Amino acid sequence: MVNSRFDVELNNIQKKFGSNIVVDNFNLQIEQGECVSFLGPSGCGKTTTLNMIAGFLEPDQGDLLIKGRRMNGVPSNKRELGMVFQTYSLFPHMTIFENVAYGLKLRKTAKAEIAERVKKVLDVVKLPQVGDRYPKQLSGGQRQRIAIARALVTEPSLLLLDEPLSNLDAKLREELRDELKRLQQEIGVTTIFVTHDQEEALYLSNRIVVLDHGKVEQIGTPWDIYNRPASEFVHTFIGKSNRLEVMVNELRGSEIALETAEGVRLEGNARGLSFHVGEPVSAYVRPEKIRLRTADERMSDRVGANEAQGKVKLTSFLGAHTECEVEVGRSDVIVRIPASQEQERFTPGQPVVLSWDSDDVFVFARKESKP
Repeated sequence: MVNSRFDVELNNIQKKFGSNIVVDNFNLQIEQGECVSFLGPSGCGKTTTLNMIAGFLEPDQGDLLIKGRRMNGVPSNKRELGMVFQTYSLFPHMTIFENVAYGLKLRKTAKAEIAERVKKVLDVVKLPQVGDRYPKQLSGGQRQRIAIARALVTEPSLLLLDEPLSNLDAKLREELRDELKRLQQEIGVTTIFVTHDQEEALYLSNRIVVLDHGKVEQIGTPWDIYNRPASEFVHTFIGKSNRLEVMVNELRGSEIALETAEGVRLEGNARGLSFHVGEPVSAYVRPEKIRLRTADERMSDRVGANEAQGKVKLTSFLGAHTECEVEVGRSDVIVRIPASQEQERFTPGQPVVLSWDSDDVFVFARKESKP
């Protein structure tokens, strides 16, 4: 019996298709009961990595361990895992009971135990009454819950979810997302969730692995990924952000003073990155971090650092918040105002003042190819 504190370990994993490296030097350790999301755009290597963990693909380099056992070369059916695909993959000619029981029958489980475990897992996914129906008689959300039940009924040590919500409409996705979180916490099965949807990853995960072009950009908690991004890619991929092209005016230890071509001054923290005076860089501030006031609410006519004058171009009511598009020089800045604040006082054409804190300014070396 191999003892390991980690349910999954990826050590220097690499995968090539021809000369194209699709996963490069992937290192990760997942503890028992964690829900870890692989997040990134199409082609970043997240599904390829999941398929290597599942045993559908073999790594070209590195070691893959599940519960301390090296899995390189071990077939998928010997890995004690359950997998849910985005396409449900239910057998249309089988009843729901038969679909859920399929893995247990392959394992030659006794009929009485099969009946008991299928009933239990259908209760878990809150569909106890559908056992005698066929997949075509269920809604998309119900079929996806049955696919999850089929993966759970074998009591796997590892649950792999490959974009299981992508084929559902927005309301159903939200409901099933809540259900997945409840199930994962209730059952405690170690889970790897592949998605390109940042909101799903933030909501479901204990930790997130952000991937781009086969490389790991950052591994961290949802809070860290959103509030302390390790790279410009992570910052721009997770959530909305305003980009301002600025010049480095002054460096004072870790503090950095910046200015746009129109004279908007910003102050921030270099966060360990290296810059020099006169260097053109990109500064980012998230919409919800910006405060908006009417021009007549200003305490002074002097515009300070991390403050700018602008004019409202557009307002969009989105229920929980309103987004204001504000013209600041040659840039358009998005400001997100919570529903609890007075939103109606900002109208198109209105002069306003924007302000933000230095801790909310993120600075990265400028990449001209970025939009």
